Amino acid sequence: MNSRTRAVTWTLVGAMVLSVVSGVVLARLSGAAPERTTFVAVLITVNSVAVLAGLTATIAEAIMLGLSGSRRRAGFIVTGRAFRIPPRTDLRLNVVLGILITGPLGGMMWRSPDSRGIAIAFVTCMAILIALILAVGPGPVLELRPTGVYWNARIFRRHIPWEALAPGGPGRPRPSDSRLPLIVTRPELVTQRGPRLGSGTAERPFLSLTMEVQPAFLADAIHWYADHPEDRPAIGTQAEHDRLRTALGAAPAPA
Repeated sequence: MNSRTRAVTWTLVGAMVLSVVSGVVLARLSGAAPERTTFVAVLITVNSVAVLAGLTATIAEAIMLGLSGSRRRAGFIVTGRAFRIPPRTDLRLNVVLGILITGPLGGMMWRSPDSRGIAIAFVTCMAILIALILAVGPGPVLELRPTGVYWNARIFRRHIPWEALAPGGPGRPRPSDSRLPLIVTRPELVTQRGPRLGSGTAERPFLSLTMEVQPAFLADAIHWYADHPEDRPAIGTQAEHDRLRTALGAAPAPA
């Protein structure tokens, strides 16, 4: 777990704790029938904290995206078995505001016995929705493996063997492009499962370029392995990563 993933995980845990505590406090205050001024003050405080924390998470995600965009490098993460490319930002930050408002809204609905069923249904639905989003994880991960190109978006996975790709491609994307189309000549070799989520078909697959790598370097690397089957078995090793960067004319890696 890298530092960014750890920070987002702790942010999510903190949001869940704050949401539960604020929901319980509001529910208890509602049952105790406090003075209106006290209840309103607590309500405003809780909602203000939730909104501010949600905005902070949104700003942090935007900063993370901007910083990663300015320093994307010509290289991959070497795992020993593959070259991995993680997403540029953590999609789980998008649910922080939803987590923070679930508890307070549930606590407010708990004020009368008639609305408690609605409160339970609301919290349950929100919990399921948030759990599904969290299950997707930080975002899709792309790997170049000795066997081919592997795309893992949790609810959708696709493996494109090198033998399925046409030599000579793909071409370098333009700076404005957000996806990289791959040229497949043998779609029957492509395996995939789950909803495609706008990633094309087995005959015309696309790779998202919102990844932590220079798009041109990614395209050149896939192009290289489509043309050079003799280099595929070494994919995932540091020696092959260094050789690939040299072959593609990438700048020396920082110390």
